[in-house]
Amino acid sequence: MNSRPILLMTFVALFSMSAIGFIQLTDYSSRPGRAGQAPRQLTDLALLEASWTGDVPGIPLGEMPTLLVFYHPKCPCTAATVRVLERLQPRFKPTLRIIAVAYCPPDQDDAWIESRTTTALSNLTGTQTVIDRGGKLSEQFGALVSGHLLLYGADGRLTFSGGITPYRGHEGDSPSSLDLLRRINAPPDDCGQWAVFGCSIASDSETQR
Repeated sequence: MNSRPILLMTFVALFSMSAIGFIQLTDYSSRPGRAGQAPRQLTDLALLEASWTGDVPGIPLGEMPTLLVFYHPKCPCTAATVRVLERLQPRFKPTLRIIAVAYCPPDQDDAWIESRTTTALSNLTGTQTVIDRGGKLSEQFGALVSGHLLLYGADGRLTFSGGITPYRGHEGDSPSSLDLLRRINAPPDDCGQWAVFGCSIASDSETQR
């Protein structure tokens, strides 16, 4: 019996399965998440209502730009966002207040947010952490996907909204990360809008609890 047709069919089947898997992976990595409408102006009240892991920040709004980083502590994709921030921060010209907004399920205690991502974010200069129990703050700011960043200028005006990675879990300079850097160093009159690639913040379907 000639085994060549069988080998050929096996090869074609394996190649087809690999191609389908690659296409699905590419689609998953490059599919942006949903985004709501972020407030155009940042107020002290919105942040004071949150649950802070440490002391409520004593720096009033208006003193410096504020970068809000909304994330799910268990989302593996967000590690890339943090690494991009680590590389960008030395290039920030103004002093920047970074507020890491960590999602926490309503039935979990504060220790649930502990993760490598939480630790890495807390190590960024000038970062303070907010526990967003039940995702209420994230929803209020229209941040539905982990890795959504909002930049508010010293005047409290929104100048950047979106992610800073080109795909899920991919790091390195990208048009969005360079736009964030530009808007931090030279605040514009408009707001840059970018797609966000990551896990849903208030859903455990893509993350492990």
